[in-house]
Amino acid sequence: MNKHIYTKLAISNILKNGKIYLPYLLTVMGSMMIYFLIGSIGSNPNIYSLEEEKEAFKGAMTLCGIIQSGTFVMSLFVFVFLLYANSFVLKHQKRQFGLYRVLGMERKHIAKVILVEEMTIFGVGLTAGLVLGILLDKLMLVVLFKIIGQTAPAGFFLNIQALLQTCFLAAIIGILILVFNVLSTLLMRDIDLLKSEKLGEKEPKNKPIFTLAGVVTLAWGYSIALKTTNAGTAMSDFFPAALLVMCATYLLFTAGSITLLKYLKKNKKFYYQTNHFISVSGMLYRMKQNAAGLATICVLSTAAIIVLSAGVSLYANGERGINEQFPRQVIFYVQDSTGDVTEEVLYRELATREFKAKNIERCTFASQIYTKTETGIAFIKSGQFASFEQNPDTYILTLEEYNRISGTDAALNEGEILLYASDDFYTRDTLTFEENTYTIKGKADTTCLEYIQHSSMALFSKLLIVVEDEDVRDIFIGNDASNIMTWIGFDFYAEEGIERAVEFADQMSETLAERGIEYLVQLKQLEQEYFYSMYGGILFVGGVLGILFILCTVMIIYYKQISEGYEDRERFLIMQKVGLSREEIRKVIHSQVMLVFFLPLASAIVHAAVAAGIVAKCLQMVVIVHMPTFCISVALTCVVFALVYGVVYKITSKEYYGIVNV
Repeated sequence: MNKHIYTKLAISNILKNGKIYLPYLLTVMGSMMIYFLIGSIGSNPNIYSLEEEKEAFKGAMTLCGIIQSGTFVMSLFVFVFLLYANSFVLKHQKRQFGLYRVLGMERKHIAKVILVEEMTIFGVGLTAGLVLGILLDKLMLVVLFKIIGQTAPAGFFLNIQALLQTCFLAAIIGILILVFNVLSTLLMRDIDLLKSEKLGEKEPKNKPIFTLAGVVTLAWGYSIALKTTNAGTAMSDFFPAALLVMCATYLLFTAGSITLLKYLKKNKKFYYQTNHFISVSGMLYRMKQNAAGLATICVLSTAAIIVLSAGVSLYANGERGINEQFPRQVIFYVQDSTGDVTEEVLYRELATREFKAKNIERCTFASQIYTKTETGIAFIKSGQFASFEQNPDTYILTLEEYNRISGTDAALNEGEILLYASDDFYTRDTLTFEENTYTIKGKADTTCLEYIQHSSMALFSKLLIVVEDEDVRDIFIGNDASNIMTWIGFDFYAEEGIERAVEFADQMSETLAERGIEYLVQLKQLEQEYFYSMYGGILFVGGVLGILFILCTVMIIYYKQISEGYEDRERFLIMQKVGLSREEIRKVIHSQVMLVFFLPLASAIVHAAVAAGIVAKCLQMVVIVHMPTFCISVALTCVVFALVYGVVYKITSKEYYGIVNV
């Protein structure tokens, strides 16, 4: 056989079946473009140079780390995404290959046609994707720097490493898909290839056990998500909950939908109506092959909503979170039991360096991590592991210090305390500590927490205890003066500038070190750069992943509309011949398609709403989450995604109606 015939057949197949192959080609192109872009930015030496260990700004290394971790996740999704897109194309190809076999073409010849088709699709898709990626690389870099509040570097940089990685990924995925297509095609009998588009038409069997398993699994996953109240355990709870909900989604769509349709079929009053009879029958016979695709749409839609809303919420909460964690522009945590030494050093340095400061505030407190008991708290025993839930991060203030910071005039008698617990664990009237029992007079005002809580301790549950005097405070810390700290913070005037503030903080630190005083210094503006680089990185990766998920969803919806259009065309022509009007058929189609394609969206929104709580707890690992802002972010993301979903449905449904021609 002429060696060029395989190329001609392959190119002819692609050109003549544009509705099938063009979306697949665009999918390959879009996936490669997105993968190259995120890989190029994640390893851009203008942001962070690994060889020189040089950052363009504070937090640049963390930003690149976040983006590179997103590259790994994206490679997995790209593989699954392209494999799924290929399955729709392969379904159409099999009947054509069956005809080739009937016409006398050998299996090895068909394998060569498949090889040329895959090489053409991946070759063109990869080339176009890389060209677009290179053209858009600078724009995406500018967008990222805009998000994190930095000035983008000048000039253009072609990331050869990212380009080679993208080519390698395309080659690996292309080879795996090629092997899959060749084996799944050549191992089938000729008659099965010809009838491949009719497979799955038999009425599926009812599987109530799998339906029950889906309901139980979904309830289990939901319960984990809803019961998670601590940021420390949220991440470890999230993945089991997500896995359970994913499994439940597939079980309920594949088995639960059949059970529901079987029930509707048995309901004679409902079933024996023209619209219901045709819709239920049509969906029942095809649900076996539709269910997995619909479940996939639901899972991808949920992922897109969660990822996008988390990214938006992180960025929206950024300024609020930073202001709550850093109430002053310069903050010192000093191991000073009275605070007098630290304050004396501060005022002396201000006078010596002629540095202008304002809003100076000081607070002396004790801190300790305890373990919860049935009636109160106790010291952690030697060798005991500290957990986020069972070992609250505790701050102890004297009544005098508490009233001064909070602006209150509370009073305590002997044996009385004021208490605040972030997880509402202590709702009793008394609190025991070791062998002492204290009466809880009231709830402590949390205003002072912003002056003493270090940002790294935000994950732990918190206790704030206000005691009568220093003697009681010392009991709570075991008379260990090293647990007594002084927080001192101040703002500087704009004319001083951040560089002068850094210089002053360094000079004050040297003085404290000379006196043998341990300290930790934080400058809000520098920390702000770090946090925005982290938030911006997460938002950027989340946005790119969200676009990828939406692209997956669009592709699946499109292919389902096309494949179902070809399957339904003959069926609806028969309905016309037996007496149904075109208007009646249109109503049947509309109700069936609406139900099939909007059920995943509704399920995804429910999944996202249930997951909102645990996702918010996960975000608390990097930022103080303002729940109203987070809930608004989730709601707006759902609305925007639903609008995009509706537009996609509207566009693809035209293709469906055009094929069915009713």
